[in-house]
Amino acid sequence: MPLYELGVIITPSLADEEREAFLGELKELLAKEGATIVKEDVWGKRNLAYSIKHEREGFYVFWQYEGPGTVVKPLEYRLRLSDQVLRYLNLNLDREMQRARKMEKVRAEQKAAKREKKGQRAEASAAAAVAEV
Repeated sequence: MPLYELGVIITPSLADEEREAFLGELKELLAKEGATIVKEDVWGKRNLAYSIKHEREGFYVFWQYEGPGTVVKPLEYRLRLSDQVLRYLNLNLDREMQRARKMEKVRAEQKAAKREKKGQRAEASAAAAVAEV
């Protein structure tokens, strides 16, 4: 099953019980859809870079979970409809890792081509110096 990462910023005005109830609903939704939470990272209340819905702070929660692709749509639908959520981002980490590997390969090829060009220039200048003598 693919690995996903979900980042959610919740309004800071919620009471602890309300916030935990909302996060519990999300966990139940994930479990119902066949996903399992691998890692949970709660950052707590942090300042936002810019105001969102007239809020200057947000409560940050990050989850990594494994699940089928069918879990994404209902989860994002629930997050989109909720007034408690300021922002969310759901990433497929498998795809992101493939993109990163591809970019790394391209960069390595570019570096190798650059080194090869540099080596050819050095050989040409050395040959020119020998020809002058």
